[in-house]
Amino acid sequence: MTGPPEGPAGIVTRLLAAVLDAAVTGLLTTAGYLAVVAVRFAAAPWSFRWPTVPPALAGGITAAVAVVYLTVSWATLGRGYGAALLGLRVLGRRRRLGWVRALVRALLCVVFPIGLLWVAVSPHRRSLQDVVLRTTVVYDWRTDGGRLVSTKDAV
Repeated sequence: MTGPPEGPAGIVTRLLAAVLDAAVTGLLTTAGYLAVVAVRFAAAPWSFRWPTVPPALAGGITAAVAVVYLTVSWATLGRGYGAALLGLRVLGRRRRLGWVRALVRALLCVVFPIGLLWVAVSPHRRSLQDVVLRTTVVYDWRTDGGRLVSTKDAV
């Protein structure tokens, strides 16, 4: 399928995409931790001990990684890995989000993820984050990075 966006995405698809993006965030955070461990081991192999990270710090780092990952994904391609697998794209006014709106949306999604559940009762299938920022998540299987989303622009 390579046509224009088809319509707003529902709660199940969006939740699955969010779970996949959370897994990507977890993998990125774990990879960063293992990189730090490797550097510490290489610097002092004889006195090496596995570093412990306080839970609050680990949570803060994971949240920061999620915000960066989502911001870059939405501002550049309009979708993270989960959304790409499920054929979703985040749009603002029929186009990709800019960097500022992508950052604010990522912050809202990480700080208040329960806002996604509003999709289930919204007549336009929009989360609370979508309502606040005037964004929408649509089914879109195109691979052009979301440059053209209007059917009249595609000619």
